[in-house]
Amino acid sequence: MTPDRDNMNAHRLPRFALATLLPLCRDRFADPVHGGFHEQLDPSHAPLPAGTKRLMVQCRQLYVLAHAATLGERSGAAAAERGYGFLRRVYADPAHGGWFFRASAEGAPTDRTKDLYGHAFLLFALAWLHRGFAAPDAIPLAEATYEVLLARMQAPGGGFWDRATEDWRPDHSLRRQNPHMHLLEALLALHEATGAARWLGEADRLVRLFLDRFLDPATGTLGEFFAADWSPHPAQGGIVEPGHHYEWVWLLHRYRAQGGTLPVAAAGEALFGTALRHGTDSAHGGIHDQIDRDGHPLATTRRIWPVTEAIKAHVARIEAGLPVPAGEPDRLVGHLFADFLRPERDGWIETCTREGTPTQTNLPGSTPYHVFLAAAEVARVLP
Repeated sequence: MTPDRDNMNAHRLPRFALATLLPLCRDRFADPVHGGFHEQLDPSHAPLPAGTKRLMVQCRQLYVLAHAATLGERSGAAAAERGYGFLRRVYADPAHGGWFFRASAEGAPTDRTKDLYGHAFLLFALAWLHRGFAAPDAIPLAEATYEVLLARMQAPGGGFWDRATEDWRPDHSLRRQNPHMHLLEALLALHEATGAARWLGEADRLVRLFLDRFLDPATGTLGEFFAADWSPHPAQGGIVEPGHHYEWVWLLHRYRAQGGTLPVAAAGEALFGTALRHGTDSAHGGIHDQIDRDGHPLATTRRIWPVTEAIKAHVARIEAGLPVPAGEPDRLVGHLFADFLRPERDGWIETCTREGTPTQTNLPGSTPYHVFLAAAEVARVLP
């Protein structure tokens, strides 16, 4: 496929992002009573009484509003300003530094533990708030947060611990690649937002960790779960997620495009090939939730986000001048609309069976991040 190919399905996605996702985040997920953003909506867009607001969800919602602003759609500015104020007021830990994991719907911290995944999205949101709204103190907050991570969460053998107590005593029982992947995404976003070489240098460290620890060059697979010494986790070390393979393909492309110099081309090819060969459900279409190291399906249920990551990976390869299967990513976007997106209901299906029967119709506040970013990449790269 070449970039000048007609992409009729693909161009539906940016329209959905601005016409459906942005209003949902701005008007429905945003909580006008207590502040911040609701954790989840029902199919009619009423907030579900979850009683909780996770740091990660707040940050993903803020990202959508800020990215939309960089595209000229600034109608989410007021919701972003309120959400940013809620974030700083409720989640920042004045005693120990860093950010709490979870708060009540009303805005009282209820889980004061420290979570690498949540901190990664905090950094990501700050980068985009700086770009989209010139949010006060966004970059100084990001710098201070990253310094706390370096001081309190760095772990032997590279990378960071996954979780810690309120006062930063780490949990050594499990290490995951996923928070590190999103931390790399945040570092690249900060580099793009500021131009500061420091962030790209920090990204180098995580790409090296990926090459040394996460990627199995013998099988072309990406490990998910590890023990404290980065050996495969004894219970979960064989689990592989095709969606994360696609996500890393896109991230490695962004790393190279922003000036990263570590050799990642072969790794990207390996991940892309594994996801195509073993992640695709040949019988029913779609992308498996989980496979094993040999490519056999472990969980054949399907979620919306791996499809958005596959779209991003294909778009990245097109931008890099690399081959993609004929008809992609247009076919993937068509699949996203056929099985998951519901423009007529201003929403989406979160999960479905292998055969395509919906299994979750509530709308998690974490999902617009995936769909909006895929849509923005389609709009940016394809004509």
